[in-house]
Amino acid sequence: MLEQTRSQQYQKAHHRGFLRASVSTITAMASLEQTSALFRSTVIRRRSVSVEHFEITLAVNGFPAAAPGQFIQLLHHEPHAFEMNQGDANLIQFNTDTISENPLLRRPFSIGALRRSGDQTEIDIIGRVIGIGTAWLDALRVGNSVDFIGPLGTPFRLPPKNARAILVAGGVGLPPIRWLGMTLTDMGVDCRAIIGAQRRELLPVIIKQKPTNFAEFQHILGDFEPHPVHVIVTTDDGSFGMKGRVTDALAPILCGTTEGELVQVFACGPEPMLKAVGELCEASNVSCQLAMERVMGCGMGTCQSCVVPVKDDAASDGWRYALCCREGPVFDSRVVIW
Repeated sequence: MLEQTRSQQYQKAHHRGFLRASVSTITAMASLEQTSALFRSTVIRRRSVSVEHFEITLAVNGFPAAAPGQFIQLLHHEPHAFEMNQGDANLIQFNTDTISENPLLRRPFSIGALRRSGDQTEIDIIGRVIGIGTAWLDALRVGNSVDFIGPLGTPFRLPPKNARAILVAGGVGLPPIRWLGMTLTDMGVDCRAIIGAQRRELLPVIIKQKPTNFAEFQHILGDFEPHPVHVIVTTDDGSFGMKGRVTDALAPILCGTTEGELVQVFACGPEPMLKAVGELCEASNVSCQLAMERVMGCGMGTCQSCVVPVKDDAASDGWRYALCCREGPVFDSRVVIW
């Protein structure tokens, strides 16, 4: 376990003074077996992204190599929130009043960006307030401590430099897509993104300028900066950008691919969206990787609660359950059984 002390000063802006993490990110892709550890981090930045979304930046020392698509398991309370009954050394009891006010289990959060400077690492986390755990995270301020385990899971497989990457994010599925876009542009890969939500208030993005109301790639978001990723923004109700779903923007792009063109799609978002994206890609014979979401009690394969049904010719019935926390969260869309 690596116990970290609070850093004394964080005066530099979001992108200043930090070396790009591309080299370490690409190195991490060489092996899917990553070293994970327990860390105590410090909140060094916090902002509201939209009506229901927030972003916090955690600073930690000694964080292992990680890659886009991986996640961390966050503790949604102070480590000492559950006090043990010292009356019997052989019996551990928790304060039930405290348990009712604080989530007992950790929760997974995709890494939204990662920057390194020497031994220090900054990790961006984006969340949506939907319960007491995320409300606790949203209430954190600069200087607060956060306990987490990571990095965990299987990351995206990076495409070759001659590929054209189409990134698709729905709602709070943006974080791994954002970091992937930064990594791919650093590699020199032609990378563009489609980002959507139900309505403007639920887009967890930094808007630099208003998008057009049709499917046109534009450099209008600050989320990928300083990386030049052009995006199409969609909303179901048409309140911002193109009216429709991300698949409405993706479909004509896939239909417009030429023979011999190497196109790969990477997506994260609600499961119905991932299913639709995967089906579109399969129909167009385009490779597609999906970052799936599951409730994870441990994030390390112990609790066996985050299963995803996948095709497997070696299994007696031609399919099996895969653990999202270990074999995923990134899966090839062609193996997922919906």
